[in-house]
Order: sequence, then structure tokens, then C-alpha cells
Amino acid sequence: MNPASLIPLAEPLPIPWAWFDILLIVTFAAHILFMNALLGSAAIGLFHALRGKHGIAHDAGQKLPPLLALTINLGVAPLLFLQVNYGHFDYVSSVLMGGWWLAVIPALLVSYYGFYTYKFGFDAMSAGKRNLLYLISVAGLLYVGFMLTNNTTLMLIPEAWTQYFDNASGFLNWGDPTLFPRFLHFMVGALAIGGLFIALLGEVRENDEYIDTGMKWFTHATLLNLVIGVWFLISLPREIMLGFMGNSLPATLTLMASLVSAAIMLMAGFNKRPKQTAVWAVLTVFFMACTRHWVRTLFLEPWYRMETTPVTHQYGSFYLFLGFLIAGSILVAYMLKLYFKSRQRRA
Repeated sequence: MNPASLIPLAEPLPIPWAWFDILLIVTFAAHILFMNALLGSAAIGLFHALRGKHGIAHDAGQKLPPLLALTINLGVAPLLFLQVNYGHFDYVSSVLMGGWWLAVIPALLVSYYGFYTYKFGFDAMSAGKRNLLYLISVAGLLYVGFMLTNNTTLMLIPEAWTQYFDNASGFLNWGDPTLFPRFLHFMVGALAIGGLFIALLGEVRENDEYIDTGMKWFTHATLLNLVIGVWFLISLPREIMLGFMGNSLPATLTLMASLVSAAIMLMAGFNKRPKQTAVWAVLTVFFMACTRHWVRTLFLEPWYRMETTPVTHQYGSFYLFLGFLIAGSILVAYMLKLYFKSRQRRA
């Protein structure tokens, strides 16, 4: 069977596709930053808790429920923008995964309530129960991350979709050589940002131990992630890998920008400057989100080009979106201003 026959037709777009790609990249970068802070700080807290040191686990645990809520909310926007431009690939891969994909919601709920129980029941539980609850919650997040990685890789290779005719109950993308390096690249990156989050927490509280511990996790995880990034790059199909080595100028430039930004970020990390490191971390994550976009574009190029999608030039919904975005941003900024004012008064 020709895999191209399994790809649904793209729906016409109301405005040029580039707008949706830009919004996808920006919102995905924001989502990943919060996800990394959430999962990374939770994993680091669990590591220290299992060694009998509950300080980081307790303090990070107080931040995990709101971090998870923000991560989920910030994940909605990139998912919607992905479905606008690439929904005819993403929808198919989601359906093909079947129950594996549907189980993402229960896994998130388990993690969410687990972190809430940990936060509010910390003093009432024994160390063993706390660690078990923490472990289950982190495992739920790892499951969600692995399923998302499966989905985003499966949508890129329509030739793998024919497995459905041998396993109609749902399957995972085990045969893709990029699956594990891609997943580990995200997870080790989460450890790095999680360490940075703990260091920033230490700086706010003037806790040198948290700064030292957090920056150590950050620098070591980032160095390891550079190695995993090379593994991910060489696991790509040859034509796509060469795209990042000069055959595609935008893909090559975004990768180079990511590496330069990561190098400066690492220098700030080794100098134990959490705030400066955080600025470069945001830029690095943004450049990596751009690089990820080019990976997707190069994978889908044999099957689909965005330039071929019809555009109706109906800008009404876009202007409405921008209006609500601006108004919402102003309201959020005002709420944050009131929040920090109230904290200063209590201090």
C-alpha cells in the first residue's frame, strides 16, 4: 500500500501558514520551559529524597502542583497550532496509538493529585509513603513524555502507519531509531532546567546549598545532553541530518544558534550565575524549538509542503485572537503585579 494514500487532505487555512508556525514555536518553547522546571525539579527532589535528604524534595514539592497546572495550560496552545498546520498527520498518529495515547489523561491526573497530596500531606505521611507517592507522580510524567515523543515521531513517518493493518488495537513507534535519543534529549534537558529552577529558588531564599546543588545538576545534565544531541542528530535519516550540516540554510543556522547559545549558557552555569544562566536557557530553548521545527519540516517534505495548503485570507478570527491575547496578557501582568505587591507587604 502507498502510505501517501493514508494521509488526509489538508484543510484550507484562514491566514498564511507562517503565522501558525511562529505561534507554534513560541508557545511550544514556553510549554517546554515549564515542563522542564516541573519534571526536572521533581526528579531531582525524588533523587535526594531517596537518599534521605528531604529539603529539596519538600521545597520543590510545594511548587509542583502550580507548575503542572501551568505546564498543561501552556501545552494547549502549541497542540492547537500543531493541529492547524499538521493536524492531518498528528490526528492519524494519535488514533494509531489508540489506548496508549488515551492513557495520557489518567497518567496526568495521577501525577496531578499525587503532587497535591504530597504538598498538603507532607507532614502527615511517613518518609516511605512520601517517596512512593513522589515516585508514582514522576513516573506518570515520564509516561506522558514518552507517549508525546511516540506521537511526534509517528506523525513524521507515514510509511510506519501501515502497521495498523497488523495491529489495529494501537501501537508505539518502537522501530524509529530517533525515538529514544529524542525522548532522552527532552528528559535530560528537563534535569538541567530543573536544576536551574532549584538554583533560582536558592537565590531567592539566599540558600547557597540550593544554588550549588542546582547549578551542579544543570551543568552536568547539559553536558550529557550535548552528547545525547549528537546521538539524536546522527540517528536522523541521512538527508535530514545533512540538512543541518549545510544543505538547508535555515536548519543549519538554527542549530548553530542553539549551540552558541548553549555554550554561553554553560559558561554562566559554571560561574554559578542562576539569573544570567536562566536568560540564556530561555534563548537556547527557543532556538532548539526552531531546530525541532526544521526537523519536522524536513521529515514531512517528501509527503507534504505547507506552501501547497490553500489559504482563504479570512483574517477576522486572527484579529479576534490577537485582541484576546493582548487583553489576557495585560490582565495576567496586572494580577502578577498585585501578587508581588502583596508578598512585599507580608515580608
